[in-house]
Amino acid sequence: MLIGLTLCCLFLCVTSRTHAKIVSVYNGSIYVMNDNGSGIRRLTNNQFWEAHPCWSPDGTQIAFERNLEKDIQKYQLFIMNANGTNQQQLTYKGEGEKNGSPAWSPDGQFLAFTSNRSGSSEIYVINLQNLTVEQLTGIEEETGSYTPDWTPDGKEIVFGRFIPKQGLSHKGIWIMSANGKNQRPFLPDPLEVDPPLFRSYPHWMPDGQRILFLESREQQDNQVKRFVIQHRNGSRNEIDINEKIGGKWVGSGAGLMEKGQSILFSAGRLGVSKDKKYHDIYRYEIATGRLNKLTNHPYHNIEPDWIEGALLVLPQGKLSTQWGEIKELYGVETPGY
Repeated sequence: MLIGLTLCCLFLCVTSRTHAKIVSVYNGSIYVMNDNGSGIRRLTNNQFWEAHPCWSPDGTQIAFERNLEKDIQKYQLFIMNANGTNQQQLTYKGEGEKNGSPAWSPDGQFLAFTSNRSGSSEIYVINLQNLTVEQLTGIEEETGSYTPDWTPDGKEIVFGRFIPKQGLSHKGIWIMSANGKNQRPFLPDPLEVDPPLFRSYPHWMPDGQRILFLESREQQDNQVKRFVIQHRNGSRNEIDINEKIGGKWVGSGAGLMEKGQSILFSAGRLGVSKDKKYHDIYRYEIATGRLNKLTNHPYHNIEPDWIEGALLVLPQGKLSTQWGEIKELYGVETPGY
């Protein structure tokens, strides 16, 4: 009787949940959930793998990348409605083996994304009205560019950049005009010393003057890893969460939520037992220093993105949630958080 009641409560909880604000990848498919990690709903069921989902500015669509080849990583760019319906492919075979890391322009008319169609990883922009594509980086010199993000006014794009070479390369943060002009480092590129310095997941803060990114470097047996909020004027706020998260960790996606008041990111702890090393989603409140763990699932939960305001996610067109999936995600005894 208790199990029956629990399953009934689970059914009501899953089917009546209407609002979602976080989109992420769990075990290779795209899910949405509430701010506190509850109300998780599955949107896609790709047999291979999906990655880097991001909300459109109005919250009605989600852009993402999808692997279309078995045992081979060949990703193409897709968009779909916020409830998982009307999935549309934007890039195709022959246009590079890696098309992804999409970022919406503030007006919702363009997607900046990363592609290797030129032979190296570069930044491109696709017009969603006519699907024309323009290359922005790597035209004058071969570089490595990745993970673009637009300023709130749509006039500039920030991106990660490195110079391809043998072995590991330093990764810096660059900015450019939205048309690809005036490319320059947002802060000086890392010096060519070992171990290399990696700066990744750059995102504009809502004021358009500061950029959030993750900075990491291996130093002997110690991994220096921290979030950095860097201002155009050179001021810098370093955020060390190593102790709060419980030791060494590796990131797999980072962004902002609550108008830049919190950092939303995915992390997996290093040096823990095999059954507990999966990546989970965290929320770090910048003003208070409080760290909240939003998920605790048996597989990787990565690459979260947050949308301002509550979204109405209708059940029509959704993939049905099976009890096996619910047990896998939460366990019958503890369906929520």
